[in-house]
Amino acid sequence: MEFNVDRHVKTYWDKFIGLTDSNNEEFTDATFKNSVRASKFLEGLDLDPIMPEINKHYTVKEGVETYPRRAMVKTFIWRNIKTIKYFTKEERYLKTHPDEALELGFNIDPDGNVIVPDHETLRHFEKVRMDNKGMDAIMQLFCIKVVDTGNKLGLKIGKCTGTDSTPIKTHNDPDGKYNGYYKKEMIKAQITMDYEHNIPLAKKVCGGTESDDPYLEDMLRMTAVSARMNMEETWFDGGYNSNKNIAFAHVEMGLMSHYHIDKDWRENVKYEHKFNGKTYFYSPEREINYLYRKNWQDPKYKKDASLEYMMQFLVKKGFHDPVAMYFRNEYMQRYEECPDNILDLYHRRNSNEGINSYLKDHLEVEIHLNGKGMKNIDLHVTECCIVMLAVAFTRLQHGIKENLSSVVYLT
Repeated sequence: MEFNVDRHVKTYWDKFIGLTDSNNEEFTDATFKNSVRASKFLEGLDLDPIMPEINKHYTVKEGVETYPRRAMVKTFIWRNIKTIKYFTKEERYLKTHPDEALELGFNIDPDGNVIVPDHETLRHFEKVRMDNKGMDAIMQLFCIKVVDTGNKLGLKIGKCTGTDSTPIKTHNDPDGKYNGYYKKEMIKAQITMDYEHNIPLAKKVCGGTESDDPYLEDMLRMTAVSARMNMEETWFDGGYNSNKNIAFAHVEMGLMSHYHIDKDWRENVKYEHKFNGKTYFYSPEREINYLYRKNWQDPKYKKDASLEYMMQFLVKKGFHDPVAMYFRNEYMQRYEECPDNILDLYHRRNSNEGINSYLKDHLEVEIHLNGKGMKNIDLHVTECCIVMLAVAFTRLQHGIKENLSSVVYLT
């Protein structure tokens, strides 16, 4: 085979100026048997699939900038893996550890010194250049690529999802609100995750005393952007188990839903009607049919509609109660017949190490908030989610299918 000198030189130069993430060294995963430097691990992350979004935030062609954009992306991921709170500390660390700065992708000057950005440049990249909107877009693109790459490896990421709110303690923050249940000033991070692989697929930050219930629909819709074809089952607790959410999850999303049973729920709920002095009790199925027939003048009305179509029709028109009861009655019946089976299945959501504990124990999401106000907190939570996605994506790119999002052995 003829050796192409020009191509070889171009590949070397592209790597040198940050135009590619290609690396000829064999990738080494971080496991309990072998810890790996975070910068070395991220050297194995190919950012090509993410670059279309990154490039939107630059006005010059890639390779012109002093600090390679790929290096800047990997550096904010690296900073959060290492739980470095302050940009000044990040700058000092990179300058005193040039080997790690090189692994992240920064350039070398003619004297052989690594060209490391100062703390203001590091801050500007995250909080100004990318900003919340840009980071949200990066997170969503990572979700899409992680699910797609997982599919190619036989993993159905998004098949089993769960939505929960993570309380994040705030410190003298005007946007933090005292929550009597958690007994602290806080905000909440609504997160939908893949239960099998502990991967975040959607997130939204809200006030510390806000109800969780209104957020489930948006969370599942955001999850569907990346994982719609894989989604089969979903779990949510008592904060989300309104009739509207139960109807939405079952009918619009088509998901087998597992949720908390409230103490005041009754089994075999029926609907009372009085016609011509007589009282009738309709099952949810009959009530669905009754309400549907009352809409016979609607253009989307079908005379021979199936039960599924009638439920979809009613949910879209805002009639959630009888549709939810159709599923809730069946759920309650199964619970009465065998409580342990239903409870064991529901509590599966607690059997895995969830996003809540992972964000706090391994990424120290509460301790390393480096700004006040909802905007800064939202950005920080998004970055922590991106860390888990980027780590998972790195492993998937190298054919690794276990412990995808783990940062435990990254140093």
